[in-house]
Amino acid sequence: MLRSARQGRTALQAAVVGLALAGIATLAPATAATAEEAPDYETVPATARGSNDHVLYWNNAILDVFRKTGGTPGPLSRGGAIMNLAIYDSLNSIRTIGKPYLTKDTTVAGSYGSVNSAVDYAAYTALRGAFPNYPVADLDAKLKTALALPDRGTVAQRDRGRLLGTKTAEAHLANRANDGSGDTTPYVVTDAPGHWKPAVGKPAGAPNWGKVKPFALTSGAQFRPGTIGGFTSPEALLKSPEYAQQVNEIKRIGGKNSTARTADQTQLAHYWANDLDGTYKPVGQQYDHTSVIFRKYRPNASSFESAKLFGLTSVALADAAIAIWDSKYNTNWDVWRPADAITRAGEVPNPNIVPDPAWQPQEQDLAGNSFSPNFPTYVSGHSGVAAAWAGIVRHYFGTDNLSFTAGTDDPLAKGVTRSFTTLSAAAKEKADSRKYIGVHFEWDNAAALTLGYKVADQVHLGILN
Repeated sequence: MLRSARQGRTALQAAVVGLALAGIATLAPATAATAEEAPDYETVPATARGSNDHVLYWNNAILDVFRKTGGTPGPLSRGGAIMNLAIYDSLNSIRTIGKPYLTKDTTVAGSYGSVNSAVDYAAYTALRGAFPNYPVADLDAKLKTALALPDRGTVAQRDRGRLLGTKTAEAHLANRANDGSGDTTPYVVTDAPGHWKPAVGKPAGAPNWGKVKPFALTSGAQFRPGTIGGFTSPEALLKSPEYAQQVNEIKRIGGKNSTARTADQTQLAHYWANDLDGTYKPVGQQYDHTSVIFRKYRPNASSFESAKLFGLTSVALADAAIAIWDSKYNTNWDVWRPADAITRAGEVPNPNIVPDPAWQPQEQDLAGNSFSPNFPTYVSGHSGVAAAWAGIVRHYFGTDNLSFTAGTDDPLAKGVTRSFTTLSAAAKEKADSRKYIGVHFEWDNAAALTLGYKVADQVHLGILN
């Protein structure tokens, strides 16, 4: 069942949902901008732009929201997309940088002194609405820090930016109020060997997220992968030599006590994991790496440029999460994770797999307890969001050949940085990491990489440009 509002909605959300979309196509501030207000934003010295870019500030601040919110990629990426689209539409009203996503206020055109406050209030308002359980005091503190950053706007210009950012974010929140993200329909388990089911005492992770309205795709099923390995039924799949090959690979390289996995493979497995609540999660890592790349290759760029990059990136990640969860839950291919495939192999049975009841994945919590993420294996979430990220950043910069070095939030890879020569190499390593950590098969990763790149292509062609 779709719900128009979440229980416990803040007063801000209640007001937002009540907006009539017909009346927000053009957002009018109290007074119109004038061309004489400020010189062109692009004449501002680089030291007052790239180093104090408010778009980059909020895309770093949202990582703390991710850490304290936790959970699956869908709700996190949805909130990030709402924030970044609100920022984009606000700045696109001041200077046209592409097609509007939802709104455009032509009366603020040229009000360059309003840029920073528009970003700040668009981000603040969007985050309050999209993450109602995040502490308001913490968000207020982030806004206070943002407002204290260098800003060349006059009091009047900054106030105009506040109105623009707030109204634009409210419009975006209202637009997403009935998108299906509040659906709590229980997951129905197929209780049979080979089928995935939740861990005892834990609910299935976001079983309805594949039905959420996408931001750029026509539906979560638009690029749904075909059947696993081309098999006509799960039963045929489970008895096949190909399935045995996939299972035995993870049995060999993905176990907690594996001797076949190299030290570097163990390191990269945890570097890319970020599965534990308290980390910025796999989606947050892509946000962080986007900032690293933008700062390296566009050190003197304006907020107009970073707003467009993060608008596109955040939508690609959000729609990838929806498409991935469609594949996980909305098909008959709810195949179990490697841990069950190995420990319960005798239940299938497949003569090419020897059961190992003691096998555990390398994935583990801070106490050393092994676990697998609590949702079906096909397709891989990490792999899909990595490809969506690589694809959209490649479109933005016009090349895959962007070398970079970046870090991680995972507590089992604390202080680790890794370097990459291309975007696609980073995405492929993230996909491979799920095998080395013992929670995904190769075909989960391969199908998700293909899916993610298709999502990125659709987002690039379909919005903002």
